[in-house]
Amino acid sequence: MQFDRPTRINEKIAAQRAEMKAKRASDPESSSSERQPAKCDPEEAFASLKKFMSLQISSAATANPLLTPGGGYNYDSPSSLARIMSLYTGLGSYGKKNTSKAGPMRESADASEGLQVFDSKIDMAAVDHLRKQGYEGVTSQEQRANQRFPSRCMEDLLPVPTLLRTKRAKRCRTCRHILVKPEPKVVSTRYRIRLLALNYIPSITLQPLLAPASASSPSASAMNLNNLPALKANQFLLTLKNALFEPVKITLATPSHTPGRFSHKVTILCPQFDIGANADPWDEALASGDTSNRRASKALPSSHSVRDDAGGTKVAEAGKVWEKGRNWTTVVLEVVCEAVVGQDEREDADVLEIPIFVRTEYEVDVEKENVQASAEKERREKRELAYWAVIGVGRIAPISV
Repeated sequence: MQFDRPTRINEKIAAQRAEMKAKRASDPESSSSERQPAKCDPEEAFASLKKFMSLQISSAATANPLLTPGGGYNYDSPSSLARIMSLYTGLGSYGKKNTSKAGPMRESADASEGLQVFDSKIDMAAVDHLRKQGYEGVTSQEQRANQRFPSRCMEDLLPVPTLLRTKRAKRCRTCRHILVKPEPKVVSTRYRIRLLALNYIPSITLQPLLAPASASSPSASAMNLNNLPALKANQFLLTLKNALFEPVKITLATPSHTPGRFSHKVTILCPQFDIGANADPWDEALASGDTSNRRASKALPSSHSVRDDAGGTKVAEAGKVWEKGRNWTTVVLEVVCEAVVGQDEREDADVLEIPIFVRTEYEVDVEKENVQASAEKERREKRELAYWAVIGVGRIAPISV
């Protein structure tokens, strides 16, 4: 089955099944020897049984006691009032309990009335089908639970429509400000208010610091992140990009040795630095023509070398940033990996992950509450934001004993 849109799945499935039934009914019937046992459709069986039971209930129901022989309602006579009281009390005339029983209803007699007769040929055909398809053609318990009508074979599975979810608005626990508020329309997936944390915290990227390639072995400078050497100082470039329109002050902290079974030594050469404010793309485009006061704001290349533009060797120094742009700053991170002997039994035991605590400080304008305060000098309030981040670096090469 193929659908143009992922909406109204049940209606489209019902329409396609109706077309298949109409085609099957229009085809000439084959001989009885070649005819295969037909599967019972649960929807048709339920509709037939419902129609049959409705007719039985309507025929077995007693006549309305409030109707007169002429067909109208009569509420003036004492007999009509007694009949009304009998409807609520369950007692018949003269205060006696109505002991009359409803007429018996007959059971369904054929398939048109919802009767399902056991046919061994259907079960034998299902067994033969399972033998041909094998375990791959059998549905799992989870698949059968998600289907409207459970099926045994994979080919009988039907598309499941997307379940409806509740739209919720979220507030900050401290200031109770609305962070996320979706639109009230059911079919709309847009948000009226959407304050994501990624728009306020600096983004973190990590890239290896490549050594200068020599003429004899130009590929020696390449670093394989899936095979990091142990017991050797590996240097990486840690880049933080500011998303705010205010300059921020960054303070980084990390444990000297990573937690876990293997303790790797981590050192941040410049843990404190400043990052410039993020600018509007239109302002940046207009300022691109002025080359005198333009700052380096281009993105970092995919690979960095320790050689500078003058051709000399650039060495990472403690307390100094490696490179700085308009709204990003790069510092050097040094890691000495512990030796991983052989293949560890635990899953992902050789994965190198570094926990880093990031603390940001920036100033914002305080909103003025009255007209008199607007004439005064604008005040700025200092705000602070701190969070933990875990950076995945790569895998450590095992050492064979």
